[in-house]
Amino acid sequence: MINLFEKYDGSSRDFLFSQKTAKIKIPSVAMVDDGFLPDDVDSPFKYFCNLTDNHDPLYFDQLKIPYYWRILSTASEGRIYDLDKRKAQIFYSSTDNTRLVKEVRWSDDIGPVSWVDHYNNHGHLFAKTYYENGQAKYRKYFDNHGKIVIEWNLTAGDIFLDAKKIHRHFASLPQFVTFYLQLRKYNLDYIFYNSLSYPLWVMDQLPADGSDTLFWNEDTGAEIPGNMQYLLDKKTRTKHIVFQRHRDWMRRRELFPNGTGNVDDLHYLGMIYPHPRGNKMQPSILIMTNSDQIDHLDELVRAMPNIQFHIAAVTEMSGKLLAFGERPNVTVYPNVSRQRALQLLKDCDIYLDINRGSEILDSVRAAFEQNMLILGFKDTLHEPQFVAPQNIFEQNQAKEMTQTILTALLKPALMEKLIDTQREHANDATVEQYKEVIGALTNGKAR
Repeated sequence: MINLFEKYDGSSRDFLFSQKTAKIKIPSVAMVDDGFLPDDVDSPFKYFCNLTDNHDPLYFDQLKIPYYWRILSTASEGRIYDLDKRKAQIFYSSTDNTRLVKEVRWSDDIGPVSWVDHYNNHGHLFAKTYYENGQAKYRKYFDNHGKIVIEWNLTAGDIFLDAKKIHRHFASLPQFVTFYLQLRKYNLDYIFYNSLSYPLWVMDQLPADGSDTLFWNEDTGAEIPGNMQYLLDKKTRTKHIVFQRHRDWMRRRELFPNGTGNVDDLHYLGMIYPHPRGNKMQPSILIMTNSDQIDHLDELVRAMPNIQFHIAAVTEMSGKLLAFGERPNVTVYPNVSRQRALQLLKDCDIYLDINRGSEILDSVRAAFEQNMLILGFKDTLHEPQFVAPQNIFEQNQAKEMTQTILTALLKPALMEKLIDTQREHANDATVEQYKEVIGALTNGKAR
């Protein structure tokens, strides 16, 4: 029994966290490795490159660059210059101002990308991707001695492996992953997967006697995707489909008017999120931002003089934003520490997702986990899956947003209902639901 993820993205992280919270232990494999997989998620690239050690990730100023070149860095990205010519752009592993290098994209001045250096969570250069006319064409993976062990033709899709005394060619990534799974002798009787792309083709190459489950966490749209229809029309290892979005689960009769074909059954199972506290209805609003472009901030601050606004940024603030700190109901936090930001998330009970810049510190998700009431404008949302539809406003509805906040703070029953709706929209699940559904899918063999 394994989890097979195409990539370790947000939904994969949430699914694995949910299993762990429910004390369900299943080995996990990611088909594509970005170098920052956690220790308990395997991949064929991690295995054959064998780069796991105790080294720390690479801090941006540890990058080796030619003499007299320089690195300029913000909290969100860095740039490498030769005098005034930009040579590369640095991408970090997170937005928490730790500035740990994940990718360096090299180009000629400001032209298209020539190649990308990929660094892993132990500070190793573990892969290079080569570009042509702005398109990724070829990728090489290295071991800890810099030897090439995997070559991946991204255009043709085929892979060459030269590692651990194995010299083989694979026609595709699914073929390569299938070989890896069988080489490592994983138990492949039950496979949980959450993508209708590469993992589906892996299942088609495995013995037909397995019983697999698709956990579907994408927006289904007006009709079911073509590859899901493939599961209905053809007899495959996939026996179950689990919807992880409540809206799609409620539409299942509309989506499957002619039944489920060769799939045995449908289930619903969301995600388990940590909720360390309940909403205390404190008149305190939190905004976390990396820019001073905060929609209708002046209007909102004036309309709610008895509510304290806390505005935090991991970088310096502009004079425009610092000026708000002179108002009696506004406190600003430039260069906020991670510890202070976490405390603000614990102390405030309303979060406004109204800044135009990129999100910092996964703040919307963090606010959701703290059971803060989250509101935002339609054009400023960073993670709409955590914001209930009735708390999303048009740009000209600042007054309506204000009224919702004031009413919720005055009526505990309404605040509780809004938080419950917010959690339902985010597909919040319980430990008991996980044990029941996964136990049914595996005939009780999951543990």
